[in-house]
Amino acid sequence: MKLQDVSIEILGQLSEMTEQFSQEEYTRPLDLLSANSVGRHLRHILEFYDLAMRANRTGKLNYDKRERDLSLENDPKQAVAKMKELIVLMRVLNDDMVLKLEASYSADERNDVKITTTFYRELLYNVEHAVHHMAIMAIAVKVDFRHIRLAPNFGIAYSTVKYQQA
Repeated sequence: MKLQDVSIEILGQLSEMTEQFSQEEYTRPLDLLSANSVGRHLRHILEFYDLAMRANRTGKLNYDKRERDLSLENDPKQAVAKMKELIVLMRVLNDDMVLKLEASYSADERNDVKITTTFYRELLYNVEHAVHHMAIMAIAVKVDFRHIRLAPNFGIAYSTVKYQQA
C-alpha cells in the first residue's frame, strides 16, 4: 500500500468522525485533553499534512511555520472541506522528492536544524503523527461523545493492527 493511500484512509476516518460533531462539541474544551478540543487536535494534524503537501511543490518544509488556521479548529465543516482537498491532492501525487527540512529547537534561529529528507519520509511521519493524535481524540470521544462512531482501527498504529490480527 502506498503512503498516499494510507494518508487518504486516515483523512477519511477523520472526516467521518468530524461530520458527526456539532460545532459546540467539536470546539468544546475538554478536561481530558488539558482544556483542548477535538477540533484543535484535528487542526494540528491537518496543518502538518498541508505543509507536507506544499513542500511537494516547493522542496522546503518547516512544521514550525504553520498558519494555525483557527477556522479548521472552530468549524467542523471547514475541517471536512480541508480533508477533502488534501485527499484530492494526495491522489495525484506519484513521485517522491528530496526536501529540505528546517526545525527550531531553541529561541536562537542560528541553532535551527536543517536536514535533507524526502516527501515520502514526511508522509510516513504524518501518518504516525496523525495516528498518535487520533488515539488521543479516540479517548476523548469514548469518554465525552459516546454517540460518535469511530472506524474500528481509529487511532491504532498499523503495526499494532497487524500484530493483533496475527
